[in-house]
Amino acid sequence: MSTTLRTSTEFPDFLPLTRFSTQRYLQMIQSGVLGPDDKVELIGGVICDMSPAGIPHNEFLINIVDLFAPLLKEFRFAVQATLPVREGQVYDPDFMLLRRNAGGSKRDYPRPEDVMLLIEAAESSLQRDQEVKLPVYAVAGIQEYWIVDLVREEIIVHRDPEGETYRSVKTLRKGDQLSLLAAPGFPLTVQQTFE
Repeated sequence: MSTTLRTSTEFPDFLPLTRFSTQRYLQMIQSGVLGPDDKVELIGGVICDMSPAGIPHNEFLINIVDLFAPLLKEFRFAVQATLPVREGQVYDPDFMLLRRNAGGSKRDYPRPEDVMLLIEAAESSLQRDQEVKLPVYAVAGIQEYWIVDLVREEIIVHRDPEGETYRSVKTLRKGDQLSLLAAPGFPLTVQQTFE
């Protein structure tokens, strides 16, 4: 019995995938096998394409950096920087607010315990951010995770990780106030993030 491929990108179930360890994946980056033009992440040990960033996605990231600029004395920013989350899971989150004395340096990547806020902005990646990345971020202990739905202009705020989920989940819309666990006195609204 033969298996017919319907498209050039479909593979039959019996073909095995090659899984990469976090260390091997990071070595591929360090050695230049994977470079800046390779928009990929390691998910479950498999190298996966990232969703392309459209204009709203880019504009959101520019805006969030501008909004958070007053926090630069207290925190470091990382925009689409590599974060080894746990074994077999290496992501490039859209934005991270890091402790000022974070472990990431010229010799190492940031660690999950350095992340004070992690943001994923979603145009076409909403399902991946909710179903694939959220449980991994929760298990890693990321204290605050925002999924920004650029289509609906909503921010889903996740706090207080427990196992593969978050105990506190709130969907905020334009007109709602936003707060950061790491900087509770910092004034911010949902509206500002989309302007």
